[in-house]
Amino acid sequence: MIREDPWYTARRERWRPERVRLLLVAESPPAVDGGQRRYFYDDDLLKEDGLFREVAKGLCNAGSLRSGAGAKVPWLGALRDAGVFLIDLSPVPVNRLGANRNRTLASSVADCTARAVALGPEGVILVKRSVHELLADPFKAASLPLLHEEPVPFPGSGQQRRFQERFAAAVAALNPPLDLPIPLRPAPR
Repeated sequence: MIREDPWYTARRERWRPERVRLLLVAESPPAVDGGQRRYFYDDDLLKEDGLFREVAKGLCNAGSLRSGAGAKVPWLGALRDAGVFLIDLSPVPVNRLGANRNRTLASSVADCTARAVALGPEGVILVKRSVHELLADPFKAASLPLLHEEPVPFPGSGQQRRFQERFAAAVAALNPPLDLPIPLRPAPR
């Protein structure tokens, strides 16, 4: 089994809801860029945090978010309080693995499925075609409530609109709906 870097674990667990209503599963945490780490659950918002921005936009009507230290905190709190939680298929970054990428993802399927089952979500959204292709059947076999049949694309490289359309359709399938403050106001600086 591949071990996750404790840096990612600590940040994610800080924002884990008591009850997971909506589980999002992404491909992996991002590899370090230019010496700066980033992650969905890091408090600081960077311009490269496209997935976080689009999830906040789709669930909290966030609009355009300002980058900066601590900028994610109010949004992460709202997501946690509504029962939204994100995990990754692979516990290690795969975006720089080259030929080992697919092997690492495939070897992570059983562990990711077990982690998802343990969380007991009311609904699941798989983000990115590769994640959907690897996890849809195992999640269905494990009786995890997948909220969509078609892949929800990763919101990068011009896929933001398609992400929002498919993400919104999947979220709408969750019953009862999420209770999120719309629009959430960021804390004053």
